[in-house]
Formats: sequence, structure tokens, C-alpha cells
Amino acid sequence: MAAVRVLADHPEVDARLAEFGVTRRALLEVVRGVVAARADAIADDPASAEGQLAYIYGTRYVRQLFRAIGWVNYRENNVESVKHPDSPLKVVYQSVDLAADKLHKPQAVSGKGSGADRIIAVGQTGLFPEEEMSAARDQGLAELRTGVWFFCVSVQGDDVRAELSLPSGISGGNFEGFIERIFILDGGEWPADTILDSDRPDGIEFEPAVLRR
Repeated sequence: MAAVRVLADHPEVDARLAEFGVTRRALLEVVRGVVAARADAIADDPASAEGQLAYIYGTRYVRQLFRAIGWVNYRENNVESVKHPDSPLKVVYQSVDLAADKLHKPQAVSGKGSGADRIIAVGQTGLFPEEEMSAARDQGLAELRTGVWFFCVSVQGDDVRAELSLPSGISGGNFEGFIERIFILDGGEWPADTILDSDRPDGIEFEPAVLRR
């Protein structure tokens, strides 16, 4: 199997993201929205509240970002994503244990339980048709036309990380490996306020994570 391609230098990352039509700064806004949504959980909520809020708002913000450039909401096998209007290219939000670490491949947090393991194994496997994965390998990803990418975000206290990555497949209800990983937010780069201006990038205005209880 070919070695995973990892892009971590910001100029290289920016150039690669331009093929998606988005910027690193815009994706950092998504991360900031996810962190804010998680922080809305309180002690009286279910134990899974932080994770549920991260998934709901992460999916919402990813969709808002890509729909602003013409992508469309997509749903397959109960997996929520946003899809390029003219190709099979899709992006899914995913909370993971640890993102943007060259020595660790991200693992979906929701894949750790037996029930979630079955859901991911059944639901996400359908997103990886062999012809799509073969095409991606054969092209060496020189042309961005297909594949199911995951915007992976990990939050461990003040250690917040993110990457946009293309898995090679699913095994045991979780990511088996990756073809390409684009590091958006590395260790030690949080908080995003040190990176972002007060203005929203690219004209994207996300809805605030305000919940009615």
C-alpha cells in the first residue's frame, strides 16, 4: 500500500485546499464553532452531550461553508455529508480521538462503542465503492474529482486539532488507514483567535450555537 500523503506546511495546505474551493481560515472557523458548541453542554445534560453537540454543529458548519460555494447537502446510509454538485466528491464531519498527529491515525470517537461500531461499519462502508478508491489511488490524487473526505476535529481540553483527510477504508467500524491527510490545526496552534481576525472569512456567517433548554 502506498504511503499516506501528509500536508502540514501552511502554504502547501492552502494550495491543496484551493482545489476544494475553501481556505484554512474558513475551516478554522468551523473548528471554533465546534468548540463553542461543545462548551454549551452543562452538568445536567447527558454524558454524551458534548459529542452530540459537536456532531450536530460540526455537520451544520461544514455544510454551510461548502454550500456557500455551490455544494449540496447529501445523505447516504444514514451518513450526513455535503457533496460537490458535479462529482462524487463528498465531505463528512467527524469527531475523532486525536487529529493532526503524524504518529497517530485519527479514530472516530463514535466508533468506540459496539453499537456505534456497527453503525459506522454498515453506514460508512457504503461510502467507499472500490471503483472510487481505486481511481483515487491510480490518479495519485493529482485531480480532485472523487472520494469521501472527513473533516476530523479532536478536542482534548486546550489541545484542539483538525484535519481534512481521505480514508483508505473502514475496518472494525473505524478508519483503517488514510490516503491523504491535510492538517488544518496542529498541536499548539489553539486558540484560533491567535490565527483569525474578528471578521468571518470568505463571507461565511455561521449561525451561533445557541440552544433553547
